[in-house]
Amino acid sequence: MKFTVKQHLLILTALIIPLTAISQNKAELLLKAEEVLLKGDTIMATERFREILVVYPQSFTAAMRLAEIYQQRKDYHTAIQFVNVALDINDNYQVQTKEKIESKQLSQNELAEEQNRLNKYKSDQADIHHLKGVIRTRQLRRQDAIDEFRKALELKVSSQTLTDLALTYLEIGLLHDALKLLHQARSIDSTSYKPYFNLANVHYKVQNTDSALYYYQRAQKKKRDLKWPYLYSGLIYTQKEDYSKAIDQYNSYIAIDSANEEVYFRRAVLYSELRQWPEALGDWTHVLKLNPKNAEAWRNKGLSHFQVAQYDSAITAFDEALKILPEESYTYINRGYSYYLINNPEQALQDLNKGLEGLPKYYLGYYFRALVYLQINKKQKACNNVHKAIELGMKQSEIDEKLLKKCF
Repeated sequence: MKFTVKQHLLILTALIIPLTAISQNKAELLLKAEEVLLKGDTIMATERFREILVVYPQSFTAAMRLAEIYQQRKDYHTAIQFVNVALDINDNYQVQTKEKIESKQLSQNELAEEQNRLNKYKSDQADIHHLKGVIRTRQLRRQDAIDEFRKALELKVSSQTLTDLALTYLEIGLLHDALKLLHQARSIDSTSYKPYFNLANVHYKVQNTDSALYYYQRAQKKKRDLKWPYLYSGLIYTQKEDYSKAIDQYNSYIAIDSANEEVYFRRAVLYSELRQWPEALGDWTHVLKLNPKNAEAWRNKGLSHFQVAQYDSAITAFDEALKILPEESYTYINRGYSYYLINNPEQALQDLNKGLEGLPKYYLGYYFRALVYLQINKKQKACNNVHKAIELGMKQSEIDEKLLKKCF
């Protein structure tokens, strides 16, 4: 049967109108699903994208989004299924486009358009392999992850893929290869903080602390609201005993995240090392607001109060520590000495005796008990305890002069 030109046009018009409507509906459905996803409702977004795939089984975007959502949910098996669907869809598009290009029936403009379309499909394919590699790393299937990252890099070299491949190499002990890839990632994308941050992490892991500091500082400049470089720089400066610089790093971290118990704890320790007791007390208070059950923070708060002669406050803090850890011997000795200093020898002896049960070789415990016995005029017991302290390693130069005169 022959068709006239007019009949061809009528048929084409009849076909084009529904296809245009379908295309618009697909775009609208995708847009609505994306809006739901942006609101954080992954359950509803999953339903929307699944519905799109039922109606439009060649929707690459829907398959890719579903893979990403399931990966975020840590449902890696389902994520891989949708990654594979996306790969199949992409393969189909590439085959169709290659057939058009090879048909040699296209104008130069049409050929350029199809070639651009093919390049886009290859770029999408690289992204899918990258995502699949990320999922395989989550599944601890590292060799599979490496294979996927390499496939992605064959199609498109990106800083993120190089970085992820480098991190996977690190997990299997290929340090040199990892560093090489990270430097390559840095050269490709000089604006990204990630290669610098990961280079720093690698150097920190092998204790090349100067190189680690250099790259953490570069990462800080690239992304000032990234808190982790400040934390690790603080740890390195602490190792170097440069406490002021370590505190500066922790200050920067806290300016970004003021709810991290560990950072306040570490900064409090450094303030204590610098004998900045009011600052230390402020940080112990922050730690305990975040975690009232931190017995070590209560004990350290007590020690800070002790250092500024706030003995009643020190005892209160030691009380709280012992409520949480009632068998902590050091805390009993700390509290016992505080009781001695407020002239409560009975309670002091009770705490020191309890503490020395758990720490029978702690010479300071015996020395403190000697002071208490001297306070209540029990010279022989005082001398017995001070001799025991010296036997365990205490130097005579550290002993109170009055006690020395009584016992030597």
